[in-house]
Amino acid sequence: MLGDAILMIIGAEPHTAPRRKSRAHKESGMFDRCVRRKAWTMLCLAGLALSGSACSAQNQRPTATTRAATDAGADPFAGDWGFSTRCYKGHYVGITLKREGDRYTGTWSDGTDIWGSSGEFKGMQDDDKLKYDVCTVTEQRGGYARCPSYTRGAGYFVRRGEQLVWYLRDGAVRTEYLILDHQPQQQVPVVDQTEVCDE
Repeated sequence: MLGDAILMIIGAEPHTAPRRKSRAHKESGMFDRCVRRKAWTMLCLAGLALSGSACSAQNQRPTATTRAATDAGADPFAGDWGFSTRCYKGHYVGITLKREGDRYTGTWSDGTDIWGSSGEFKGMQDDDKLKYDVCTVTEQRGGYARCPSYTRGAGYFVRRGEQLVWYLRDGAVRTEYLILDHQPQQQVPVVDQTEVCDE
């Protein structure tokens, strides 16, 4: 009985005593089996196609477009920047900028073989410029305000390719001061010992 029930579920006839079937009945049975086979084939193919699409979506590799979008999200100013030359009694500059929400903070050091100063930045991005206020922790005559007070609108930074260009305020004019390169975190600017100085 159980076997007959299973056969009925899958569409086969239960096992009964053999009997003769008419030709029309045989052809009808063959047609039904053919339709069932085609239906199963279509269902299997649809299942394979759906599972293949799911796997493809899960394992999708990043394209050039997605990589470009990721790169575009990189911060243009944050990081460590440096400049160094042994010419003209040396000149060594280090800048670290950090982004905090829509504002930037940072530290700077600027010196030669004879003197040097250091201090802090705070600022905001305005289009392609990072405009900043600045203060110093070292004594200066006629220079920047002593921290925690700040000299307002002291200058700005812009990116030029892979480099950071530092502009200073000179009266009402902003002049290009230095071009800095990205450098590993906490590393002092490396001096090129092969540099030729025109002094």
